[in-house]
Amino acid sequence: MSESRLMHRRGVLVLCVLAAGCHSGRPLLQDLSGHKDLSLFTLQSVHGLRDGDRLAALVLISDSSSILTLDLHFAIGSPTTLESGKWEWSQLSGVVAGTVAARSVTFLGGQDGPPSIGGVFDLTGADGMTYRVTLPLTVLPRQIRQQR
Repeated sequence: MSESRLMHRRGVLVLCVLAAGCHSGRPLLQDLSGHKDLSLFTLQSVHGLRDGDRLAALVLISDSSSILTLDLHFAIGSPTTLESGKWEWSQLSGVVAGTVAARSVTFLGGQDGPPSIGGVFDLTGADGMTYRVTLPLTVLPRQIRQQR
């Protein structure tokens, strides 16, 4: 294979890797009814704990005046699925809550490394309001064990 052809293939590979790492362009939090602009919300933290074929994750999203908390429980497998999820949104006007359904789930992580979780989740409230969270693939910090 000629050197120029090899360089071209390497360039294409680098572009593919860079494109895969780019943000999807979707906002983190969307009001599917279109009534609220939620573009100021940012991901504050994602914490979780893997226990065998189960993963519990807590996601905090905020715009500095309110906090949206997602409590997610996954069954790890092929594919990984959301077993259950609930959300609570603490706002100045009060607290609203509801259930979480997964549109897609991405899970990476073996037994020897920290797991990563991401996906697209629909949040439905008792009042019928629906929101969508697009969680980028996020590495969960390793649990710190205290020495005895």
